[in-house]
Amino acid sequence: MTSSKDPVMTEQLPIIVAGAGPGGLSAALAIACKGFPVLLLERNRIPMEVGAGIQISPNATSSLKEWGVWPYISKLAVKPEKICINSGVTGARLSEVSTSDISKRFGAPYMVIHRADLQQALYHRASQSDLIEMLDEREVREVTETGNGVEVRCKLANGDHAFYRGAALIAADGVWSRIRTDYFGNSPAAYSGKTAWRATLPIQMVPKSIDSENVGLWLSPKAHLVHYPIVSGHMMNIVAIVDEDWSEEGWNGKGDGVWLSKRFSRWPREVRELLAEREDWLKWALCGQDPTQPWVKGKVALLGDAAHAMLPFMAQGAVMSIEDAAILARAIDEIDGPIEQSLQAYEQARKKRVCQVVNRARHNGRIYHMRGPLALARNLTMQMLPASQFVRQFDWIYSWKPEQVTFTV
Repeated sequence: MTSSKDPVMTEQLPIIVAGAGPGGLSAALAIACKGFPVLLLERNRIPMEVGAGIQISPNATSSLKEWGVWPYISKLAVKPEKICINSGVTGARLSEVSTSDISKRFGAPYMVIHRADLQQALYHRASQSDLIEMLDEREVREVTETGNGVEVRCKLANGDHAFYRGAALIAADGVWSRIRTDYFGNSPAAYSGKTAWRATLPIQMVPKSIDSENVGLWLSPKAHLVHYPIVSGHMMNIVAIVDEDWSEEGWNGKGDGVWLSKRFSRWPREVRELLAEREDWLKWALCGQDPTQPWVKGKVALLGDAAHAMLPFMAQGAVMSIEDAAILARAIDEIDGPIEQSLQAYEQARKKRVCQVVNRARHNGRIYHMRGPLALARNLTMQMLPASQFVRQFDWIYSWKPEQVTFTV
């Protein structure tokens, strides 16, 4: 590990970023690309192999290209031809969306990738920057604002403590952010009453009844399931989301495969066959964060899940953190005056959009898990709606680009 002494990367204090997940790494890259030094602190080892597959929609593409991450991502990401939405009750096809239509409409591809691969790509690119210093096994425990910046106290893996000074602190420490609760006094993330179960499967083990080349989404009362290829098409990512009373923190809770199989025992045969191929399931509690609470306090700002953890019913969690990073870096670069003004401009520029996405994700969650007459009405609407019209409803999300954003101070 690197020395715990104050970093001296340039004559100016670095921007400190807490957390080396996709949001923190994106923030470090975005800020460094504007010419500012960055100190990235992570409580675990870097890079981390956690999480499930994620979807990267067109609204993240331009930023990933600007930061030089695209070549690394494109090697492992998969561009499926279509998204197939099915009934988890009858197995009937409800809708089918061509991803080439998405690419043509928004000028950028829709991709799926394992979270660890995205994180590895961001980490690899960040490690090439002379302006980014990354220190792992350093958990931010205390934040103090000073006259010219901030000072953070970190707990090291051996139990010792180290202090670091920076011009500002960006808290990208995730859904269970201690900086959000301890420094801001914001409420902790709230459990949604749902858990996500995940597993990956070698593509050779996927039952022939399952389409292994495209995204499959299955909707049913109180549960849904999604699967798609990852790791250049060599593996399949499977995520089952169910209503369940379990709320432990962490990404790697042990899941009981027998329980899950019973939970899906009345689902279509192909889904049951898919779930039967795996016993070593991991699960995590789905939590959400109220995005209307403050994101900025003096020289400290929240980013990504720390500011607005959302339910995965719009597949926009990681993408929103990438958007955050792009706008944060622009605000730091473009807003004259104290760093506090830049951070406030970032919050003002992002909050309305993020709140809209969070609300849409909640709304989709209700739609996905409908039952009875409401589910029948949903299915009929999906079957009758032309695919092109289905895609158009996401224009406001997928067409977003960083350069469209203007700042108010």
